[in-house]
This record gives sequence, structure tokens and C-alpha cells, in this order.
Amino acid sequence: MKNTVSHQQDDVTSRENLFAESRKPRAGSQFKVSILKILAVLCLSLIPLSCTKIPEVPDFVKDTFQPEMIVPVFDPDAHIMPQTGTVGYVKNGVKAMAVPLNDVKAVDAFGIFIYNGTDHWISFKKKDCQMLDGTGNVTKPIDKSQESFYLKKNFRPKLPPEFGAEVFRWDKAIRIQGDPAILPREDIEKTTVMPGQHARFFLYFRKRSIKYSSLRIIVPRVTSDFNEQQTTFVFKFKVQRG
Repeated sequence: MKNTVSHQQDDVTSRENLFAESRKPRAGSQFKVSILKILAVLCLSLIPLSCTKIPEVPDFVKDTFQPEMIVPVFDPDAHIMPQTGTVGYVKNGVKAMAVPLNDVKAVDAFGIFIYNGTDHWISFKKKDCQMLDGTGNVTKPIDKSQESFYLKKNFRPKLPPEFGAEVFRWDKAIRIQGDPAILPREDIEKTTVMPGQHARFFLYFRKRSIKYSSLRIIVPRVTSDFNEQQTTFVFKFKVQRG
């Protein structure tokens, strides 16, 4: 009888020990729980980021790795010079050219040439030139008094070295070397060009003042002093990276 009771007590003790062992946390289970907690925290921390707009890459970083270039747009009526990206037109005996100055980084810069191929004087006003984008927004050039703010003091723009040769191949009568002849003017805003001569000037626009990739440089109302005929030139360009 005593042996039976003893066996029963041993069974009870064994069951209690097994139950106690089963309640003890195992190292493997603890490790799995810790990993799950970490993953849960990471998921929760990423939720706000997924709803937040990723900041844009700064422009100076883009310009370093993918330089922004202004290049001509194909136009069957235009003469495009591939080395310099110059766009040229001939209208009413006048040849006009616009060349983007991509070496100038502080502003969007263009060199403009107006060659008078007629037998009478022509005139125009630089201040009337403008930039037009694909959405219809118009931007005026930087005023002369503000150029020193955007460009370093005594800044002198440089034309692409191939420009003269490309223009000469287009029309051997056009000589761009040297400064254009300076004529006396009654209207200080008006530029007058004699027959067989050219006028040269530069247009500067605030950098990225045009957000649209397509842009137009407009030189309006080149006027004949003979019959008051007016000719407007529209040069087509686009902005691309790389």
C-alpha cells in the first residue's frame, strides 16, 4: 500500500515538474519574439516616410552630374548650326541668328546677331525682346542695371569658338569679327543697322525662369527704314539634361 501511495506522489511530482518546465521561456522563442518586435517597429517607422514627399535633388547636384543644356529645336524653315546650336532665319532680306551660351551658368544667356542684307537701313529695339515658354508665359530679359547682380563685375560673354566658322559657311558675306559699327541714334533704345552690316547683342534671363522645357526667343519688329515693313524672328530651343 505504501508503495502505491509513493508511486502516486511521484507521478504528481513529475507532472508538476513538467508543467513548470513548460512555463519556462525558451531562448529560441525569446529570440523569435525579439525579431518580430524589431520588424514591427521598423514597419511603423516607415509608414510616415511612405506618406512624405521625397525632397527633390538640389539643382547644383543635377548640374554636376547631368548638366543642363539649351539646344535648338528642328524647324524646316531654320538653318541650324550643329556645333554651336545656333538657329538662323532669313526673312525680308534680313538674316537673324540666336546662339545659346551654355558656358554661362548664372543665367540663361543668348547671343543675337542681326545681319542687314537689304539695300536700306533697318532698326529694332533690344528691350522688346522676350522669352516665351510652351504655356504662354513671357519673361523679359534682365535689365542692364541688374546684370551685375546676376553676373560678376565686368563680365564679358564669350561666343562658342566654332561660331564664326559656322556663320561663314552659311553666308560668306557675314563677317562677325570685330565690333559692329556704332551709329548715332536719336532714340537711345533703338539700334540701327546699315546695309551689309550686322548688330550683335546679348540677352540674359533669370536661370530657369521658364519651367517648361520648350522655349522661344523672340526678336520683334525689325523695321525697314525704307517702307516701315516689320519682321519678327522667333528662335526655337529646348532645355535638356545630359
